[in-house]
Amino acid sequence: MNGAASADARPSEPGARLTPYHRLATLRPAWSAWSRPLLTVVAALIAYVVLASVLLVLTILVLALAPGVNVAIGVTSGDPTSPLDVGIALAMGALWWPAGVIGVRIGGWRPLGPTWSVAARPRRERLRSTILLAVLGALVVVAVAALAGGLMGAGSDGAPAAGGTSAADGGAPILQLLLVVLLVLILVPLQAVGLELALRGLVLQAVGTWLRSPVIAVLVVAALAVIGREATAAVMLPALAAALAAAVLAWKTGGLELPILFTATTTGAALIVSALAAGSGAGAGVGALGAAVAAPGTSAAALASTEAGPVHADAALAGGAAAAIALLVVTAVIVVVVSRRDGLRLLEPVGRAADAPVPDPVLI
Repeated sequence: MNGAASADARPSEPGARLTPYHRLATLRPAWSAWSRPLLTVVAALIAYVVLASVLLVLTILVLALAPGVNVAIGVTSGDPTSPLDVGIALAMGALWWPAGVIGVRIGGWRPLGPTWSVAARPRRERLRSTILLAVLGALVVVAVAALAGGLMGAGSDGAPAAGGTSAADGGAPILQLLLVVLLVLILVPLQAVGLELALRGLVLQAVGTWLRSPVIAVLVVAALAVIGREATAAVMLPALAAALAAAVLAWKTGGLELPILFTATTTGAALIVSALAAGSGAGAGVGALGAAVAAPGTSAAALASTEAGPVHADAALAGGAAAAIALLVVTAVIVVVVSRRDGLRLLEPVGRAADAPVPDPVLI
């Protein structure tokens, strides 16, 4: 029996009755009232809109005091080499963290613990046991997207897209690129926690309050992934695959630890490669993946390279499609590995034992 799952109920225990991750909101009757899922989602959404509005207003006020900077907002929107745009997009994604907390605590009147995992807490032992799986899997996905985009770009006429530049061509100053990398390293983990907590964990458990089967909950999460993104196949395909991957991994492992690691690594690597390879076929291919895993509704969720010409549009489509396939394959591999490590059947999740202490109720 793997030590990483020692805090989790083991399905191999005779007669063990388990509560899967998506059903944790039913641990107490008060949490599973028919209106609670709606109140939880609405509270989180309202909180996010308010927080994002405050962030944007403050950003505009600050830029208004810096002559010349605010003029570039429209030009840099969607630019992977712009610290301003990357920083704002990631900060807006990170706001899903407090929004999710507000949704669970005020809308659902539940403690936050069960939203993290079946152990009602973030499981450090699960983090240690899955970090290699998550990081390697994410890097494989980014590499596949870059390779597919690069091959498609090289297979075309090779002419650079209008306005297309790369770091190698001196298109972006080195200090600017270093600032982008620094912002990515700082803000991507915060965004990953926010996206998984609010858009995966909260939604999975909201739907799971009504339905026992995880299938509908996973499909709802996937459907939400297409909202606020560029309506192109290059972005939609990996966006759907990434949402499915995160939802399946959360359900399978009984928590958000592995999805957070996977999303953070994929997003961070995609943004860094997009910035360093901007203007190339590889950059366009990874850019499609980056737009797919970005926070919905932000400038990073749009793929600027598709407007730069047919060469990069084809590279973006190739990268996005390849990334979608890689995401699904990597997810399947992780599911198999987790099943073997934890002694689970393939379609059996890590769950919470019925005799485990129920978390205390909260007023707020």
